[in-house]
Amino acid sequence: MKNNVIFIDFYNKYFKKELNNYCNEIRKDYYKKRNTYIIESMLFGFLIIVFLLLSKNINLYYRIVIIILLFVCLCGLTILNIRLLNKYKRELMYYVNTFIYTSNVAFLSKNDYFYEDNTQLAMEDFDKIQLFNLDILHYTGDNLTAAVYDKKKFVMCDVCLYDVMERIRTDSYFSELSNINYIINYHYKEKIDIFKGLYYETTINRDNNQYIYMIPNKIKDKFVNKNIYHYISYDGIKIELENLDFSEKYSVFSLDEIKSRYVLSLTLMEKINNLDGLIKNKKYFVFKSDGRVGIYIDGLQIEDMLNQKIDFCKEISLEYLLNYYDKIFKLFNICMLLEDINPYSDI
Repeated sequence: MKNNVIFIDFYNKYFKKELNNYCNEIRKDYYKKRNTYIIESMLFGFLIIVFLLLSKNINLYYRIVIIILLFVCLCGLTILNIRLLNKYKRELMYYVNTFIYTSNVAFLSKNDYFYEDNTQLAMEDFDKIQLFNLDILHYTGDNLTAAVYDKKKFVMCDVCLYDVMERIRTDSYFSELSNINYIINYHYKEKIDIFKGLYYETTINRDNNQYIYMIPNKIKDKFVNKNIYHYISYDGIKIELENLDFSEKYSVFSLDEIKSRYVLSLTLMEKINNLDGLIKNKKYFVFKSDGRVGIYIDGLQIEDMLNQKIDFCKEISLEYLLNYYDKIFKLFNICMLLEDINPYSDI
């Protein structure tokens, strides 16, 4: 594949050396932490040996009890150190994946990008898309990335939209003293994710003066399937389009049927079908009246890429890096979805 060849060339010339240098520093930190935990456990074990040598005059019963307690403490310390080391290793894996992610973003955008892991798209900007009702839902997000690809700007951000539902759990018990069956209702709140995935925003190359909403027809989540329209604040009537495959997957709503048919041309619908074939996750589309388009991709997050398991103690394989690059490359190419040239011809 053409794009794999481009990445391999970038990897051999620049990225391999930079990644190895970064991983060498990560390994030093990991080995330092690991050696510290090993030394702590060895010192504690050494104290047990010293106690055995110096406890000849102690009553045998008390000596056995103390030794058992010391061994229990040693086992507990060892388990604690292993858990702490594994936690630290996961943190370092996150840092390595973040380095790989930002390096790929920088490569594809030719260093014209912004990334902030603890930053979300501003609520007022997110609310302007006018799909999910933020008067009802809570909104959180992170890993905001803004970049340019082939002179096309786009923004993407992990998003979680959730509702907090009041629940009641009923318990009962029988009192033998009073011969009464008591029923107790416990009130608690449950967080329900309505949407958890990636929000992607770019521009459209067609004039549009109305909002156009594309909502998936098949929703697997039973709760969301029953209540999804309660959380969506779209306007308009349902528009019937000519592409049968497209109509089976999406319901289109707008106040202007003629403009909707102009924007959602046969070519564009076919490109969206192609995108669905490459990124199979459920998607919502909103074509704004100001020329922007927002795409909600459910179940796909940058955070998942950053949390992938990776053995940084060894040289990271080119296969892993190619798979990583392929995911980011597909995300970058979404911004070319509305262009006349098919951006997926080289994938």
